[in-house]
Amino acid sequence: MNEVCGDYVVINPHVWLSQACVRFSNRIEDIYRVSGDSVGKGRVRVVTHGLATTHVHLGLYPIRNTVISGLSLDDWVRKFVWGWERFLREHPEASYYASLLAIRELLSSGVTALADMHLNEGMVYKAVLESGVKADLSTPIMNHGVFENYEEALEENLGLLKIVDDPKVKVRLGPCTPRLLDPNAFKEVVELARERELGVHTHLAEVFEDLVWLKSKYSMSLRDFIKFVGLDKVNAIVAHAVWAEEIADVLSASNFVISHPPRSNVLLGDGRAPIRNYLRRLSNVTIGVDVATTYDIREDLRAYTLLHYEGEGVPDLREAFSLATTAAYRGLGFGKGELIEGEDADLVVWSVEGPVAGDPVASVSWGDSIVEEVYVSGSLVFKDGELARARRSVEEARHVLGEFLSEFFKSG
Repeated sequence: MNEVCGDYVVINPHVWLSQACVRFSNRIEDIYRVSGDSVGKGRVRVVTHGLATTHVHLGLYPIRNTVISGLSLDDWVRKFVWGWERFLREHPEASYYASLLAIRELLSSGVTALADMHLNEGMVYKAVLESGVKADLSTPIMNHGVFENYEEALEENLGLLKIVDDPKVKVRLGPCTPRLLDPNAFKEVVELARERELGVHTHLAEVFEDLVWLKSKYSMSLRDFIKFVGLDKVNAIVAHAVWAEEIADVLSASNFVISHPPRSNVLLGDGRAPIRNYLRRLSNVTIGVDVATTYDIREDLRAYTLLHYEGEGVPDLREAFSLATTAAYRGLGFGKGELIEGEDADLVVWSVEGPVAGDPVASVSWGDSIVEEVYVSGSLVFKDGELARARRSVEEARHVLGEFLSEFFKSG
């Protein structure tokens, strides 16, 4: 039986206890108050549930800084992404090292669960197992890019079902986006997902060109497309949804999980997602990191608040934290995202510099906070900046990945 104590134990983003402890094995057994003398002095210690990013590309971590090149999404993909992904196809082990380092940074910002979409997911799975995080994995199924055809990508995605053997890891199918997978093929993938009782992870209406493409090439509106491919009949992570306000009523259905990555949408000029409209309709809005200059989810929490604060009164500094915990965990099917008895013990122990002004959640997201420890299903996976279970040290992973990057730039 393990136990962590804090000056604050955050049950959920709106309820917390002062001077309390959490006792747990693989699940939370008990949460109880203690006297002030039982909690360490000299710092403010906050215990929260782990956070989740519902959309990320771990394999793109090494080229994360290219998103500030001033290019639009399509130009960025053509200039930086396709070349790096072709290199990854030839050197799949690089995906393992990239993923391990990306997960290490996610853990250092309190992330305990993630939904990743990329190629070489077998190598990503290896990094997931070594790091100990919970994961939802899919391969981008498309007719273009690094795959010869979508059948090749689909086969790679289905191959994950043969190797994934961990209750903390899920597999879903990843029809990439309408512009890279024609409606008939997209429909085939969705139908297969329903047949296999799998979820779907896709990019939808990320840029305005997505709508233009569907209308000009297939005479379809976004609503037509959703109905035709059957996306409304399967559990679906819908990344971005920047230009999907016309189907806000559809996306409010319980089978949809909207993943909103505020930083990447701004940096790649995608547009401003109508998040307030989605939330008014009680849509399941969550936070995604996607590809950003850091994989520190706290920066996306802050960006979310600044991007969607409507200028009336004081902004709710806890809203984004809620989208990255309770909403994200429930959307991914990993639990309730709260510290309550019976839930998996996915815990983060934070050290916060200075007073928290009575709001430990806002202080974690906006203050000078450091992650001391992270537990996933009761197991210690991160402590004092180090991956507690990985066989590769951060230094070794950086060195090896640096060699791959040198080779990549030489070949380019």
